Amino acid sequence: MMRTLIYSLLFFMFCGVSVHAQTTNYQVYALFVMNIAKYSVWPSQQDALHVTVLGKSKVYDELMKYEGKVINGHAMRVTQVDNAGGIGVPEIIYVADGKSNLLDDVLKATQGKPVMVISEREGLFKKGAGFSFVVMDNSTLRFDINNTELEKRQIKVAKNLINLANTTL
Repeated sequence: MMRTLIYSLLFFMFCGVSVHAQTTNYQVYALFVMNIAKYSVWPSQQDALHVTVLGKSKVYDELMKYEGKVINGHAMRVTQVDNAGGIGVPEIIYVADGKSNLLDDVLKATQGKPVMVISEREGLFKKGAGFSFVVMDNSTLRFDINNTELEKRQIKVAKNLINLANTTL
């Protein structure tokens, strides 16, 4: 199990996974979201692993390809909303770059709930998102983790996933 985790994460992190500034590869973002979910544990979960995409992002289209896929015993369900008032209580909220200004609203709406917030925009892990993506100088996609925030929300992330993070709080 541990070896599989390490190999799959290393594959996505270092084996040619790159995102070009002019043409963002949303398929890679979606794969990262899937792997983050796979190596995370929520205190209680319903029948589905619900991922809500806040805002317009091609990540939604890519995640829809995984709708119904079973992750840790839960079928994945994907929805998209345009405002923080419609997010409900999913396990994961993916905040599209164009809706990054709503991060504070998302955090307030989900405060005290086991909801993982993943931000498409770099640096928002410092403002309360559990994860935020960062494109490195060599165009490789990486992620930053705010493990303190995830622990407050009672979400456990595999230690090896934390060790692969670009930056950890």
